[in-house]
Amino acid sequence: MNDFTIMGRLDSVMPLEVTSTGIKVINFIVSVERPFKSNQAFDDFKVTAFKELAEDIATSKAVGSTVLIKGRLQSNNYRKDDRIYYSPELLAEKVYYIAR
Repeated sequence: MNDFTIMGRLDSVMPLEVTSTGIKVINFIVSVERPFKSNQAFDDFKVTAFKELAEDIATSKAVGSTVLIKGRLQSNNYRKDDRIYYSPELLAEKVYYIAR
């Protein structure tokens, strides 16, 4: 099973882009509070959305809002200086805006 769920504050939204094949894509940052209370630390996750969901996020103007993101993980890898580097990518499938 390949899925994730995170809840946090929508920290920033990059401009909506269109791929060379005409697919709309947007990247955004979700700031998620770490679960322990002794240190108020946050993790910032870059999330990517496509098509209609990307358009919805671009027009929502909801920076600062609490969001619940459901999606899947994808692994990106690339070779540099004869080494292979791996990085996970969070791909959003659903975005819910949470009223607080």
